[in-house]
Amino acid sequence: MGTYIRVRVDKSSYYLMDENSKDGIHQFNGIGDHLGIIAPIGDGPEKLRKLDDFFINADGSTKILSGIGDQATIYKISPLREIDQVFQINYLASSFTTNPSGEYLLYGSYNLPFTKFRLAKTDPKGNIISSFLENTYTNNLLPMTERNFFQNQNNLYVIESFQPYVYQFQNDSLESVAQLDFGRYSIPAYFWQEDIMDSFGKMSESGFANLHGVFEDETLRLLSVHFQKPEGIFKEVVIIEKSTGKTVKLSSNLTDDMLYHYPIGVEDGELLFLTYRSVILDGLPKSDLDKIQMEIPQQEFDYPVIIKAKIRFNE
Repeated sequence: MGTYIRVRVDKSSYYLMDENSKDGIHQFNGIGDHLGIIAPIGDGPEKLRKLDDFFINADGSTKILSGIGDQATIYKISPLREIDQVFQINYLASSFTTNPSGEYLLYGSYNLPFTKFRLAKTDPKGNIISSFLENTYTNNLLPMTERNFFQNQNNLYVIESFQPYVYQFQNDSLESVAQLDFGRYSIPAYFWQEDIMDSFGKMSESGFANLHGVFEDETLRLLSVHFQKPEGIFKEVVIIEKSTGKTVKLSSNLTDDMLYHYPIGVEDGELLFLTYRSVILDGLPKSDLDKIQMEIPQQEFDYPVIIKAKIRFNE
């Protein structure tokens, strides 16, 4: 697997999708044993032509989003790997989620004329019943293939590329609950006025920031911010103690500090990070490494590892 991996978790398994290859969803049990590939990509029976996003249902089945041309299709895959089409919609979505009532939220990004609204809500059969975030961007923009939906406890948060807002979706309404100040790395006004090939190049020369993830449990909230700078790719992870408002910030870069570069969740007051065996060997103190060395044996290739960490807030 590469370095950009989308992770979902349920009570018994971890589900990983390599965001570059998108060759399928790799399922692992709680101790890291590989249980197989859900929705492998390819030709033939029990395979899909394309994979964009996935959602794990409480009954162990999987929902898959596959966008081709100007349409998106939702599939349901049973625990026995049987594939059924749920619906097809004339809305080019790049990510999605669902709620207990069977309705869907689809995110379509800035791709006119395919998406007049960046966010759409459908009924269980794929009929659009609500639309949000009107798309006024008229220049050409490559499709974003990011994760936009973050279900945390009873809260569903929505984020999107090039925007500093954290939205909460609740009771068929979308409300901005936070706005981040990226300072000199904020998206410049000219980005929305010029062709992407010109504006993105200029913006990359000066650097820009993107909100990458929102995770929380009953006690902690984590915000992950991605910085694209001329000197490299950096990340700031902001952890907030919800009861006191105390904050800790972790900074890292993709070149030589990847131990806490990829947060994937918050669980029971602990932070979950995706990293690699080689990074752990280089980054952890020997006293910590001795405790887990047997759990990460050497193999033919380097491999991803999920670690949990506790955070200490200063008084």
